[in-house]
Amino acid sequence: MNLGFFELTLFGIIALVVLGPEKLPVAARTIGKWYGMFRRASTRLQSEITSELQLLEAQEQLKAELAKIKESESAMKAQMTQLQQSLNQTQKQLQDSVGLDESGNKEEKSAWQLIAESADDTTQHHQDFHQQAATENALNIPLVNRWFLLGDYDKKRRLPSAPFMPNYVADPLLHQSSS
Repeated sequence: MNLGFFELTLFGIIALVVLGPEKLPVAARTIGKWYGMFRRASTRLQSEITSELQLLEAQEQLKAELAKIKESESAMKAQMTQLQQSLNQTQKQLQDSVGLDESGNKEEKSAWQLIAESADDTTQHHQDFHQQAATENALNIPLVNRWFLLGDYDKKRRLPSAPFMPNYVADPLLHQSSS
């Protein structure tokens, strides 16, 4: 509402004629109080609306974070079941390695056969791991399950390996004095 000087003067003259000089200051004070109450109420209402909107935004963010947490929890449960299945398969293979032959006698596998089977399992596990890593790279997940990789910065900061120091106390047969 844009009131110019002329409109305010005209309004003041009409109020002076209608109310008279005795009641005009009282009416002006009353109107001022009501105007102040109206301003405070509107300011309070605006701040409450703003805080409610901020609260709703925070709730939406929390819901989104909760959804992400639930998604990662389900992924972790899937990995745990996969690991449990792998463990069960390993236990089954171990039990099968000490199995029975056709005559009912226990057939003991040699240590070399067990090592070969274990190496085959390890090779399969490594292939699965590399396939999973390639899938994760496709999803742009940085450094997941790649804790062993060093960047250039870390490689430069690495200390050299310790020099060989013979242990004369632990290896008395290797370090005998020739006297």
